[in-house]
Amino acid sequence: MFKHLSCAVGNGVVLVPALIMLALLLVPVRSLAAPASAPGMPVAVPGYSMSVFAGGGTANSHPDALIYANQHLYVAYQNVTAKDGTDHKSSTVLAYNASGKVDGSWSVLGHCDGLRMDPATGLLWATSNEDGNPGLVTINTSTNTVTSYQFPATPHGGGYDDMAFVDGKAFIAASNPTVDKDGINTFAAIDQITLQNGQAQLTPVLMGNAPAVDMTSNATAPLNEVDPDSLTVDNQGNLVLVNQGGNEIVFIGHAGTAQQTVSRIPVGTQLDDTIWTKGGPGRLFITDGKNNTVYVLHTNQPDGTIFTSVPGDSAVAGFVGTVSIATGNVTPIAVGFGSPTGLIYVPDSQFGSGNTGGSVPMLPATGAANGDGWVMLLGLALAMLLVGLGVRRVGAMR
Repeated sequence: MFKHLSCAVGNGVVLVPALIMLALLLVPVRSLAAPASAPGMPVAVPGYSMSVFAGGGTANSHPDALIYANQHLYVAYQNVTAKDGTDHKSSTVLAYNASGKVDGSWSVLGHCDGLRMDPATGLLWATSNEDGNPGLVTINTSTNTVTSYQFPATPHGGGYDDMAFVDGKAFIAASNPTVDKDGINTFAAIDQITLQNGQAQLTPVLMGNAPAVDMTSNATAPLNEVDPDSLTVDNQGNLVLVNQGGNEIVFIGHAGTAQQTVSRIPVGTQLDDTIWTKGGPGRLFITDGKNNTVYVLHTNQPDGTIFTSVPGDSAVAGFVGTVSIATGNVTPIAVGFGSPTGLIYVPDSQFGSGNTGGSVPMLPATGAANGDGWVMLLGLALAMLLVGLGVRRVGAMR
């Protein structure tokens, strides 16, 4: 019965049901001032609850990549570092336990933008300098041993970003590529990576202009991976790449084998970390470098729900939303962030003792009907819909 508002963004469309937009506009929240470490508390639609897990300070700031392993949440704080490492400054990786206490800290030279745990060795991998002069270290969180690895000269001219482990293999995104005169990336967008004798060895897996099946039209056409960014694994075991500047998600089945398949879905706006839920009700941990805060969003959505972060430097205001694989539509579920980037899902059954506390005082959960006042998010919602975009009505989802 409800119409949908449609925002034309790039080559695609982001559809926001009017009912959800109304919920975003009229979510009841407590009339309390947020602590200084948690500016601009985001607001979630009913059915979700938002709180602060941890906040950065002056020594450790701008959280980005994060991963959960060994009953700890590992967060990479980029501090104030150049994306190509030319300032020779360092990021910091912190390990939080379930109560938000810091149990470990490691320095990583450069602008850390990728953080993964190797399931085979238990070593934490951290990449830095996604725009150029890339670096990679492994961290033994038990012995505090940090081992550096050198990359060969980057054929694509940029750096390396996120990583993912699939079927015993490690993959890495080749970020900030140099495009040709026609704006095409003809270099590898994803490499398989192995570490040996202090060197990172790379084997191309997906070329930036490889053919792919468009999941919305079933047509096959060349990719153009102008901005390989986040990597993850979906609920079918496929390697998944977010082409952030290219406004698409790319699926690679049987990655790095002769049976490799490639498909894509356009999403209409820039995305960052994108994850599939598994393991029952749980929580999304969200890093917001601009607000210098790690948030936690509680959800009981079914397994296989796809959540994504839309950074603040995209065409719309930063938000966290869900993705429809059938259409590529992205629907906001939480708004009011500075710039959300890092995103992971942890089932309640796996998160410590289930304590949701943090090192920052918890704010009242939003999205519940027990607030003292109403916060009107009209300005933010209109910014999402109208910032340089045309707004038109459509009768139903495409």
